[in-house]
Amino acid sequence: MHLKLRTLALVLSLIATLGSFGISSAQDPEWVDLAVHNFGAPINTMWAEGELSFAADGTMVYCSAREDMAVAPGDPKDLYIATFNAETGSWNTPINMGIPINAAPATEVDPLRAGDDREPWITADGNTIYFKSDRLATTSPRNANDLFITRKVNGQWSTPELIGFPISTNVGNEHCPAILQDGETLCFASMREGGYGGSDIYCSKPDGNGGWQEPVNQGPNINTAAEEFHFTQDKDGMVYFTSSRPGGFGGTDIYGAMTQGENSWGAARNLGSQVNTAGADMCPALPPGDNTFTWFSTRSDNSLGNIDIFWTNKLNVSN
Repeated sequence: MHLKLRTLALVLSLIATLGSFGISSAQDPEWVDLAVHNFGAPINTMWAEGELSFAADGTMVYCSAREDMAVAPGDPKDLYIATFNAETGSWNTPINMGIPINAAPATEVDPLRAGDDREPWITADGNTIYFKSDRLATTSPRNANDLFITRKVNGQWSTPELIGFPISTNVGNEHCPAILQDGETLCFASMREGGYGGSDIYCSKPDGNGGWQEPVNQGPNINTAAEEFHFTQDKDGMVYFTSSRPGGFGGTDIYGAMTQGENSWGAARNLGSQVNTAGADMCPALPPGDNTFTWFSTRSDNSLGNIDIFWTNKLNVSN
């Protein structure tokens, strides 16, 4: 019976995921529209899946700790890419992006270089991926990770390049890169000096010379003395992000805030109990079609094991 229920859950999840790409819709919300859905196999596994993002054609990049496809034994996380098959109503088998996109552990060089590659952000055109990696981590000064970029050239992903200062720093542990709806503003989290707490969200624009302007802290409506990270913006201007601030449902919750102009945001609001739980709910992403909302969570209900990626209809997101 357990196997039958699990199979039914996966089938329903795939049907619902098909609907998330605008292939089916209903005038009045039905149970499938009101529920929280597990992405199901082959995306979620017995291992931990995490941060994800989408290109405009539905191509998804995400990270996973799966051991059966890792580039090297002991890799904490690798980047994967997957496409959605509208004919079958399911995801095609994900592909490990391989070396050099994913770095193998190099702890003999520095103990912090564990081969941890995660938090990918793919641009709408599907040709550029920003991500976090520990491949250049240093124990002294202690810098656990930096931001990198890879570009698709003639169908192949280029060797990742460090996004240098003032984005990546020697002490900021930069992570969770994302591009806003203007297509050029790079936002990320950093623990650099001068912020409100441990990890704050900053944004920067290109400087016109191949580099980046000085990043701007996104202010007290976004950042607190707690941890804030992972900025995702919809076409209406609303940004969604993760925070461990007091008053939520669990360790980390997802919040939303509406734009009030460049580097200015309205008051942040918790997205509510449909998205947030007593567990860790993190790293929102928006599939194409504007009507669905995705994130990953330690929630125990409807889980395939460890940490899974979930989605729900955007009508269930409280703003």
